[in-house]
Amino acid sequence: MKLHESLIAGQSHQLLDELGHEAVGIVLEVERKLRSIDVPEISWQMETGVLRGMAGKRRDILVVEHAQFCEYKVLIASRTVGSALHLSWMLTVTPRQTKGLRRALRLGVERENRFRIGDELDLFDMFDLNAFVKVTQLALKHAVRILTAGGDPSDEAVEWAPGLEDQE
Repeated sequence: MKLHESLIAGQSHQLLDELGHEAVGIVLEVERKLRSIDVPEISWQMETGVLRGMAGKRRDILVVEHAQFCEYKVLIASRTVGSALHLSWMLTVTPRQTKGLRRALRLGVERENRFRIGDELDLFDMFDLNAFVKVTQLALKHAVRILTAGGDPSDEAVEWAPGLEDQE
């Protein structure tokens, strides 16, 4: 996966003390929660950097996609940092030519704003996109709660950086 081809629309990171041994377990819990939520348009797969893996820098990333929003992907990664577990959640956007053409042909939009990613989405598309984002955050928060033995997954207990969902 090449992040340099994408824009980061939102991200959050968290460090969980004494859970370094759960780097695989947290991803399994996220996948289990995504399956139980059962949104047909959402799919996911694990991606591993093969060349980096051979060099001893293997990083597994859970890539979550929505069928309606091919430009958007959520990346969920976990890795051991000493005895702690580092979690990363990122919403990325990779501009596509067909969507770029759709943005370029919009009427009634100032020239400099024609290519802003996401501006072609209507209100209902934004609802659906935000639901997709929230489902992935819910799955990760649920996994954190499970691994911390029933801790509180609320926004106060698990702080997330503002992302796309907080835009007005």
